[in-house]
Amino acid sequence: MKDNYITLKDSSGKKHDYRILLDIEDTNSKVNYMIYTDENKDKNGDLICYASTYVLSDKGNVTKLKPVCTEEEYDFIGRILGSLESE
Repeated sequence: MKDNYITLKDSSGKKHDYRILLDIEDTNSKVNYMIYTDENKDKNGDLICYASTYVLSDKGNVTKLKPVCTEEEYDFIGRILGSLESE
C-alpha cells in the first residue's frame, strides 16, 4: 500500500491501480479487510467497490490478498459500510 493505493495484477498479468477506501480489522476474528475501488461506476452511477481479506508481512506490507467468502464476512463489511453511510 502506498499513498492509499494498491496495485494488483489481473488474470492476464496486467497491473491495475486501486484506491483504498477503507482498511479495517475485525477485532473478534483478527482478520484484516480492505475495501477498494478502481474508480469505475455502475449503470446507476454508484462507485464499484471490492472487498478482500489480507495478511500483513513482518514489514507491514499487504500480502496474500484473498476474496471475502463467508456470509459472516459480508455481514461485517456491510455493517461497517452501513455505519459510514448513516454518518
